[in-house]
Amino acid sequence: MVETTGWIKTENFVYTTTKENKKKMYLLAKDHVHKLTEKASSDPVIQDILNFILPAYEDFLLQYRKNTVERRDYQQKTATFKSLIAQLSGVEIRRWDVEIQMTYDIVTNDYRLFLPYGREPFQKGTYDMRIEAVMTLGDLLSADPQLQGLGARVLAFGQQLDDLRGQQQGVEGNNDDNVDDLEAKREELAIILYGAFARLLAHYYRTPKRVDNFYELKYFRRSRNSSPEQEEENDNFSNFEVALSPGSSQQQLEGLLIGGERLRLQHISGEPVLYYFLVNSSDSPGQQYELQPNQSVEVIVPLGHRLIVLENPSRQDSLVEIELLPS
Repeated sequence: MVETTGWIKTENFVYTTTKENKKKMYLLAKDHVHKLTEKASSDPVIQDILNFILPAYEDFLLQYRKNTVERRDYQQKTATFKSLIAQLSGVEIRRWDVEIQMTYDIVTNDYRLFLPYGREPFQKGTYDMRIEAVMTLGDLLSADPQLQGLGARVLAFGQQLDDLRGQQQGVEGNNDDNVDDLEAKREELAIILYGAFARLLAHYYRTPKRVDNFYELKYFRRSRNSSPEQEEENDNFSNFEVALSPGSSQQQLEGLLIGGERLRLQHISGEPVLYYFLVNSSDSPGQQYELQPNQSVEVIVPLGHRLIVLENPSRQDSLVEIELLPS
């Protein structure tokens, strides 16, 4: 639990800056750890601060990746289920209706036994009630000697719908738990990063400006037109914009990749950018690729590779968007 203070100078600014925005926490923490790592080998105090941060940082990264993977799994299962619901509302109920009419005229009580409200229960209403309408129809058809074959097909389709619905709702429940778990990890990491900031200030109390060098300050600035609700809306776990200054390189998606993922890279502005994949941050680059201005490419992360590196060899700023695509 993050303690509230009555003095703005002792407020946990990491907590307030990343509230409702887990992606911002991911980005600023990753950047901060990389900057500390760069200095740690030549300064034992910085190494100690880095060691203090790493457990909470790694816990947050693991939970963040779990959220990303399971959110994509939920999206995929939802898309599959909705596709089958659309098939029910269109093709399937029309075929079933026609087959029933081939045996029983639409004006008879026998026909009305199966479809007393026509096709509407299969095309409107909640998903669960549509599934129930399919299973009820399947049971009624199976009890009719002339329509048992159709009944078996209807029941099989209904069972397929029910299974998909169960999977989707199960993953949805997991997602809700993951959101709570990730928030707890964010709060803990915010406390740790705030403590690390205090230790950096103590280390550089005569030259506090040097503390700035351990942070990407843009992450602590909020747009004047941005409310917390808007920031939450933009908290897309799978989308990242990477700003590259001239001659710089950045490692991205560390902790989110294991290999085999699909990425979309979109060059937004500036000169051509190089990109390549690494097994870890100390790995040497293998094959490098060039992303041209306004170019968009889809790539598969090589197996075992856990991060992507973007390099801007030009003398102009460049901006690239990275998106993790559903598997």
